[in-house]
Amino acid sequence: MIFSQIFALVKKYSSIRLTKIYMFINVILLPLLIKHFSRFYSKKIDEKLIILGAYGGEAFIGNTKYLFKFLNEHSKYKIIWVTKSKSLIDKLNRDGYRALYTYSFNTIKVLRKAQFVFLTHGFEDVLPIDFSPKTIIILTWHGTPIKKINVDDRRLLMIKKWGIRLRLKLQFHQYVDYLLSIAGGDYEKKVLCTAFRIPLKKLISLGYPRNDVLFRRDQDFVMEIREFYKIPPKIDKILIYVPTFREDRKFNFPVSYSDLERLNNLLSEKNYLLLIKAHIYEREINFSMYKNIRLVEKGSDVQELLLISDLLITDYSSVIFDYLLKMKPILIFAYDYKDYLKKVGMYYNLQEIAPGPILYNADELINAIKNIEKVDVDYSEKRKEIRDKFNKYLDGKSTERILNYFKIEYS
Repeated sequence: MIFSQIFALVKKYSSIRLTKIYMFINVILLPLLIKHFSRFYSKKIDEKLIILGAYGGEAFIGNTKYLFKFLNEHSKYKIIWVTKSKSLIDKLNRDGYRALYTYSFNTIKVLRKAQFVFLTHGFEDVLPIDFSPKTIIILTWHGTPIKKINVDDRRLLMIKKWGIRLRLKLQFHQYVDYLLSIAGGDYEKKVLCTAFRIPLKKLISLGYPRNDVLFRRDQDFVMEIREFYKIPPKIDKILIYVPTFREDRKFNFPVSYSDLERLNNLLSEKNYLLLIKAHIYEREINFSMYKNIRLVEKGSDVQELLLISDLLITDYSSVIFDYLLKMKPILIFAYDYKDYLKKVGMYYNLQEIAPGPILYNADELINAIKNIEKVDVDYSEKRKEIRDKFNKYLDGKSTERILNYFKIEYS
């Protein structure tokens, strides 16, 4: 259809994405066209219809994935996933779920009728239509940010030079009814409200559905995930490296070849496996020559990887606060800290909230892994302090809390 063809052309010429033409088409023109076109459809609400999407329609992960699966298993609502991935549609349909392709007239139709729409990043997860005033739109997001995000991100000031109103795409307060949070503290709530420019009354601290899985103690379920990722059964510890997204879309593991050899040898000696999870929007690099270092698929569910892992390595990612629910050791690999702080900015002093040692180079990283038992003991109290500061709930029942809040019936 016409919208699909237009978006295909925009994608084809994405190499000019920072030009005024691309920004105008992608950020302003197409959303306006879709919004006005959607008004031809009825806005009569179907009180049993719930629509979900995630990560710009590119993946089946995050809070909405876990809500989607729970609702399909425990409710009688009509549950629909919207995505740009036709292979994902086929998979979900084969698994007995219902999924729709983003750029279709039917998708516009059901979005206009939905009682609830759950998103992870914004209207780009589904479509920027003119939603019915009776539709309740919940932005589930994916963490209390450490780095500055959205309209607080210093990099947006650079984009202003093009004279393009990128902020049109970030006007969450105009269509989002609720923003989901794990935070209990006043400052953490303020951070999210300023980043999204929404009033405090729209922020609901009920926890994240995706974190409920971290409380599962079913060993069969854990073994199933290990088998899915082809983890050898005799591996003693699984380490997971989850860096935050970087705007250049390059996944940089800032370790030399000789350091990689040292790291791989250490992992082999200790019978550890290091899994590397790049951000879904980043270009991959090759680690196939290292037996104990493996790059997992970018679309992999990070919560599953956190569940089966024994150590988290990250930098400025809010995944820290998720992993603290497990109370296992965390290493902060902040190799570009000064540069990142200058370019992006942070809401917190990293030294104050770090639940593990901050490491700035390969030598420090390798040494920390070598002495992980000591790190575990030394930072156990700090982990508990930061966990309790950033997580209001520690019970693994966030999904039920959210559904109860919105009076969505389930069994």
